[in-house]
Amino acid sequence: MSTQVSEDLDERARFRRLRREVFQMRGFHAEERAIVDAEGRSTAVLHVGTGTATLLIHGGVGVTAEWAPLAGRLSGRVLIPDRPGFGLSDPRDLRARGFRRDSADWVAGLLDGLGLDRVELVAGSMGGFVAIAFATAHPHRVQRLVLAGAAGGLFPDPGLFLRLWATPGIGAAVSRMMPRDTESVRRKAFGGYLAHPERVPDDILEVALAAMRMPGWAAANREILREVTTLRGWRPEMRLDDDLVGSGVRTAFVVGEGDALMTVASARALGERMPQAEVYVIEDAGHIPHLDQPEAVAAAIEAGRD
Repeated sequence: MSTQVSEDLDERARFRRLRREVFQMRGFHAEERAIVDAEGRSTAVLHVGTGTATLLIHGGVGVTAEWAPLAGRLSGRVLIPDRPGFGLSDPRDLRARGFRRDSADWVAGLLDGLGLDRVELVAGSMGGFVAIAFATAHPHRVQRLVLAGAAGGLFPDPGLFLRLWATPGIGAAVSRMMPRDTESVRRKAFGGYLAHPERVPDDILEVALAAMRMPGWAAANREILREVTTLRGWRPEMRLDDDLVGSGVRTAFVVGEGDALMTVASARALGERMPQAEVYVIEDAGHIPHLDQPEAVAAAIEAGRD
């Protein structure tokens, strides 16, 4: 076994252990399952419980641990996958079908592998883009869509850092500036997206740092960003507003009042165009409201259930 392969296996083992501990510390004693698609690609899924299935899709930081403070507060069957190319899931080549179609296909294949016809989707940020891509392609399979924080595709500007990361040449330099310790994760990965980055527990930061050290993490992020944005902003053809409105999918916008990417007013305006939409405002929260105020976000999710 080569030194590099051995180091990669060590990184995976460390990530798996830290991730398991961060959920268990918060009462979410999940099993890990690998769902393998027809092309042999594996998706790692944490799951626990029975009953109505809720699928939590993480955002662009690329770590399922963002759901750790929330997951144990939800009823029913809760499933948390690593998105392709992140955590313990195999990457997918986006060049053949593009990120939007590939996202819809990935979720559809994941549900098939789990034996689920319909699911409640909870997602935020770039995970929100994935969830909307699936919901608009397969609306009959979505019991409800919950967007916890501004979803990719619903706002025009992802921010200068992500636009630079997507830019050829510059992006490679940005990748070399990734956080090297937990405090830099707090500052760089969460600082601009939370109302209170200082409150993020150290063990969640440790999992995020371990995720960023996994082979392929930076490449997966850059490939997605090149698909959806340029130096000028979000690609117009990758906007999802109109398709979401026309999908008829019951949708809940759970918006942090301080979300820098999508204001409460913008969420309400979009919701007014939809036949089945609710808007929940989470006070003292930013772009990742379930990290700032997990109890309030969990209450909003539970309140809107049938």
